[in-house]
Amino acid sequence: MGLVAIIGGSGVEDSPSLEGAQWKKLDTGYASGLDHHTGVVWYKQGEGVVFIARHGGHPQENPRFGPAKTQYAANLLAAHHLGARVVVATSAVGSLHGENIGVGSLVIPHDYIDETGRNDNLFGEGIVVHNNPIPAFSAELRDILNLYARGMRGRFNGVHEGGVYVVIPGDRFGTKAEGVRRAEYGTVVGMTICPEASMAQQLGMHYAVAAFPVDVNLDANHEGGTLKVMKEMSALDKVPAYISRVVERAREIEFGLVDGLKGNIIPGDLMRIANPLLRNAARELVEKYC
Repeated sequence: MGLVAIIGGSGVEDSPSLEGAQWKKLDTGYASGLDHHTGVVWYKQGEGVVFIARHGGHPQENPRFGPAKTQYAANLLAAHHLGARVVVATSAVGSLHGENIGVGSLVIPHDYIDETGRNDNLFGEGIVVHNNPIPAFSAELRDILNLYARGMRGRFNGVHEGGVYVVIPGDRFGTKAEGVRRAEYGTVVGMTICPEASMAQQLGMHYAVAAFPVDVNLDANHEGGTLKVMKEMSALDKVPAYISRVVERAREIEFGLVDGLKGNIIPGDLMRIANPLLRNAARELVEKYC
């Protein structure tokens, strides 16, 4: 039975599998140089699962990071160090096609388009990881997400087994013109899964996302409607129940190597990787893929 990491929010921290779990902190040492980044990650851990609040954990001691400045690398490095090699991400998104994909539905994207401009190079030196994001998400993990989504069609306002997630820089919503353009090539729009998806792959982690449309992109209003929908979807029989079932199944599966890393790792002098947690992750990559 493996350890599965959940990265997200929207009430997922209230999953029954984490009932009674207390906040803990881990200093990853990965501050990345951005404003307010400390590399300290707060998490909750239960049996076979660790939950990391993407934008910050402990409400009194951890700053709240907006999507543009979230500690994506530190979050994943913490999950990896704790022993997780599978990441189930949740993401509140806007629907680009409200007539077909309504608010309160569930979308399991099969691909993404990164418009953020954020640096997704995790290692920098000591090792070169030319990860190939085709497929963009773990096929094995998406199969599990889709399987349990089918069994919960009555809990969501629609289930969609595929879609293209357009990732925008944040923290602002898109203009009307941007929304119209993005609807030509995307299914949902959000601010958070890049560089998260790429960095997870670079760490040799199986990663996939469950996206929950909480607004229609051209009518986005965080305070006016989004929070209300997020609260409704956080009911124990909706998102938490779904994620709990996915995690339970994912723990039972023996995941193979990440396809996008096969033949795409060039080892160097690993001692040039200053961060010890990142160096250990690099050693694992070399042992598995080289």
